Amino acid sequence: MGTSAKVATLLETTIAVGILATVAGGTLGVSAMATRAAAGAAERAALQSAAEREMRVALDVLKYQGGALAPAAVSTSLPLAGASPLPVQMSVQSAVRADGTTSVTIGVVSTSDSTERTILYGTLDRRAPLPGTVLRAPGLVPAPTGAP
Repeated sequence: MGTSAKVATLLETTIAVGILATVAGGTLGVSAMATRAAAGAAERAALQSAAEREMRVALDVLKYQGGALAPAAVSTSLPLAGASPLPVQMSVQSAVRADGTTSVTIGVVSTSDSTERTILYGTLDRRAPLPGTVLRAPGLVPAPTGAP
């Protein structure tokens, strides 16, 4: 007594379809994870780029004596390639340390996912005098006029 050819073919087809569905489901799951990872990488790159850009501006503002930055936070959005803009909260803080250096902290946090954040720290060793300032070395006196 054996199985009819039609039942055996149906059973083989069912098993083959099950295997294909499992493989397709796994492939779709992996591609969905890869898509989410790529989107996360694009967001992290946008946050890092914005923080670096703001750090350059902050250090330029502070490079001269008398320059100051008040602590501030602002909500804005960052463009993402092929996606809608990313809403973020950007903050800046600066402080003059006891040794005369100036520290700057820039933070950029995604408002849609607070785990996506970038914080940059920068230090300015010395501040330059304002442009046009005439510096005189201490202890030097100009020679009197008419001296030999």
